[in-house]
Amino acid sequence: MLKKIKFDKWLIEVNVDQTSDYYKRDLEVCDCLDCTNFIKACMFMTPPVSEFFYSLGIDPQKPAHLSRFPGEGSMHQYIGNYHFIGRVLEGELCTNLNWIDKNTISIENFILGLSKELVFVPEDFPKPIVQLDFEVVIPWVIIEDD
Repeated sequence: MLKKIKFDKWLIEVNVDQTSDYYKRDLEVCDCLDCTNFIKACMFMTPPVSEFFYSLGIDPQKPAHLSRFPGEGSMHQYIGNYHFIGRVLEGELCTNLNWIDKNTISIENFILGLSKELVFVPEDFPKPIVQLDFEVVIPWVIIEDD
């Protein structure tokens, strides 16, 4: 069942239960060191960030796509995306080339945008689909063996 939710600049309809059921499945998640660090860091998300993801039915430890870029010191920049079942009713959408304050929101250290572009969508993901893009700077939290 679609539920209307207002987040800052957006009014969306989301099927939280169906999205959550999808994320509860055994989804393939990259296990490289960079992705493993992000997944482990998700365990330390602040309540406002984790509540945002879970309010959409998204498990933040299961991104559809993830890339890491070097940051300053022990910090690392990640970009990626998730998907949820729903639609955007109000608010400006972003693209990779149009990622600005007007079409993104900030929650703690996450910058989030709802994208016009659908990429890395699993073939069996139910429709209608909204893509949630993000950018975040987080510390390296895993301990590597020498």
